[in-house]
Amino acid sequence: MPLGPRQLAALAAADIARVTVSEAPHVVVISTGSELVEPGLSRSRGQIPESNGLLLETLVRQAGGDVVRRVHVDDGGSAFRREIAAATTGGSRADVVITSGGVSAGAYEVVKTELGDALRFSRVAMQPGKPQAFGVLPSGTLVFGLPGNPVSAAVSFDVFVRPALLALQGRSDLHRPALRLPAAESWHTPPGRRQYLPAVIDRSDPARWRVRPATPGGSGSHLAGALALAEAYAVVPAETAVVEPGDLVEVLLLEG
Repeated sequence: MPLGPRQLAALAAADIARVTVSEAPHVVVISTGSELVEPGLSRSRGQIPESNGLLLETLVRQAGGDVVRRVHVDDGGSAFRREIAAATTGGSRADVVITSGGVSAGAYEVVKTELGDALRFSRVAMQPGKPQAFGVLPSGTLVFGLPGNPVSAAVSFDVFVRPALLALQGRSDLHRPALRLPAAESWHTPPGRRQYLPAVIDRSDPARWRVRPATPGGSGSHLAGALALAEAYAVVPAETAVVEPGDLVEVLLLEG
């Protein structure tokens, strides 16, 4: 349990002056992709603003981690190798490295090219977030390779990275709070893959909350706007083809 003002007051009232705590894991966040440009800078044709770095840094901090470096690298490989070396050697060694992009089957997948022998690359039956990578480097640093699309990166963080960061802090409650709520409307789900749909909770009837997609027509994995609106993920099993109004849906709350 994190020590907030109420916990500290309770310890003081019990005349406890010292407690043993876990150190925050040191995390390096690396966004990959030559098409990415820092927000606010001019862009050329085919380039897009880089948003995953800020997304992942904030999520790490919310999970109690200490982001010691956040950086964007291109697909060439040399900058990525330097960042991995800096994160895994010397006194500044990171406990965890989180990358975004570079783990799919494209021609310029820098994470797969540079760490293909050190990480396991998998195709997970979930949507979004199908391509994933994970491994432990010789330094002991954990590496999570997440997809590059923003919604995929956010969902993948909550499913795989957040529980690991909490476990490194000695926490036992590793998962988001969950509810079961009826669906407010119908939507289709991807065949054979568990769906994590950015969602909002309809509280218009205080006695009967309902869940609906955060954006009309569902959400593409590249649509960062859905993340801005979402207060939950609606989690639908892989064997479900369509969610109908009134169907009970597992809902993971994104309160922080």
